[in-house]
Amino acid sequence: MGKQKKQSFVQGALILSLAVIISKIVGALFKIPLQMMSPVAFGYFNAAYEIYVPISTIAMAGLPIAVSRMVSESITLGRYRDVRMIYRVAVKVFLITGTVGSLLMFILSFVYVQVTGLTGALGSMLVMSPTIFFCCLMSAHRGLYEGTRNMAPTATSQVIEALGKLLLGLGGAYGMLMLGRWQFHQGMAVFGQAVETIEQADSQTFPFVAAGAMLGVTLGSLLALIYMVVRHHKHGTGMQLTREEIAASPRPRGTRVIFRALLAIAIPVALGSLATQVTNLIDSVSLQWCLKTVIGSNEGQLREIYNYASTAGLSADDFQAWLGAIRGTALTYVNLVPNFTLTFGISALPVVTAAWVSKNKRQLKGTVESVLRITLLIALPAGVGLTVMAGPIMHLIYASDMADASARLLTILGLSTVFICLIAPINSILQAVGRADIPVKVVLVGGAIKLALNLILILQPSINIMGSAYSTLVCYVVMVFISLIALRRVVGVRMRWRTVFLKPLISALCCGAAAWAANGLLSRAIPGKLATVAAVCIAGLVYIVVLLLAQALTKEDVLMLPKGQKIAQILEKHNWIG
Repeated sequence: MGKQKKQSFVQGALILSLAVIISKIVGALFKIPLQMMSPVAFGYFNAAYEIYVPISTIAMAGLPIAVSRMVSESITLGRYRDVRMIYRVAVKVFLITGTVGSLLMFILSFVYVQVTGLTGALGSMLVMSPTIFFCCLMSAHRGLYEGTRNMAPTATSQVIEALGKLLLGLGGAYGMLMLGRWQFHQGMAVFGQAVETIEQADSQTFPFVAAGAMLGVTLGSLLALIYMVVRHHKHGTGMQLTREEIAASPRPRGTRVIFRALLAIAIPVALGSLATQVTNLIDSVSLQWCLKTVIGSNEGQLREIYNYASTAGLSADDFQAWLGAIRGTALTYVNLVPNFTLTFGISALPVVTAAWVSKNKRQLKGTVESVLRITLLIALPAGVGLTVMAGPIMHLIYASDMADASARLLTILGLSTVFICLIAPINSILQAVGRADIPVKVVLVGGAIKLALNLILILQPSINIMGSAYSTLVCYVVMVFISLIALRRVVGVRMRWRTVFLKPLISALCCGAAAWAANGLLSRAIPGKLATVAAVCIAGLVYIVVLLLAQALTKEDVLMLPKGQKIAQILEKHNWIG
């Protein structure tokens, strides 16, 4: 039996990226109807989700990266028998961390609503707490397959998770909304509370709508875990080895040795995750606390700023949730791109680890340059486009109130997208070469800046929720600047800055200018939404042309694509690659 062909980091990233695209499309089909169904309910949902993410990441504590790195290292060194042992140890550890994480989420839910006053998010947080347990166990399997450079199982599980969230989450949300209105029209108490008007009935129902949507997230994670368990039961690690390779492989290390080695890698990474997610947790809590405080002392001024029909009659709590919802709506677009580029870091980690262990400087330099260049080739046009087209993009889907308010945030957050995209791949490279301590320090600096700016800006009534966008931009600019300096010193490779940074930047600026100009001209002749779609298409075409003329793609990048040899020959014939 022949050995399984390993995926290059770009091939692996393409598989993960395809899954991310599908997952994000499905996620948009979940979030957008929920936002349109009830912005307030979405605000409660989003507040709960922002607490879930840091706690779940802390619970996983860097172990998925540690599993992936140990598996990759064992395969590189020919220690094939260690792979199964690494998996078994990881599952046991994840059982513990998943249980603790779920209990922690459950307990902290009550603390969170007391601090922020956002009581409507409590039900969503409680419903979501088991998700941490499911995701921890799923991460043990994902780390195993990512370490063997097989990204297909991770990709499939992501799609299953997204589809489960869509079907079950929207069903749960809509069911709760209809149940609350049915109770009102029947003259019954709405979820245990007597109400007099349909507006009061909806206000009482919003937290349950959010909890129904969150139930879909939990069940989607459970379905993805079931797929991973069944797949592993049928196919094991997926490695195909000859008898000679198995015979030459040393005896597997003991459970304690594997456990200590796992912790040796996981703890530095966990410290980075801990710093990142504690910072995010503080950011989320401080954001809601600042909103609660500024609404409490300047509610009239804020309602004048957001004098929209959709905010009329909202209680103070629901108005706070609405403000959180416009931020969450903008972040829905912003997070599309980093979730896509994150796959490059995940896929590159085993490749960088193998190059570092084998002291292959050429492969290391090529991989690092490719990761950063391809990340920027996607992040720069997306970030510039979101900034210059924030208003038209928002008006494509949302009603005018939500679109106008969210567009103000997206104009600033669009620029942040570029820097948010860069930080995760850089961290993955540093972790792959054993310097997981650097992201910890960088995150602490960035988190301190973000917290300080939140407290200063959001508490200003004239700035309010916009302060979170400004603080995000400054935070990530500082983090990327420090991380790039550290990367240069640690990895010790001199990157071609003109190819990696300058050419993608020039191409992206041309793309943004084309989008702005095309939308402005076309909107005078055709309907606004059609003009926006046409402008985006024109901008994409301009971007591709400028990329080719500037030779921003290298032959090495193209060769790692499917059918890369044929594509490279065509591009070389026209002198379109560097």
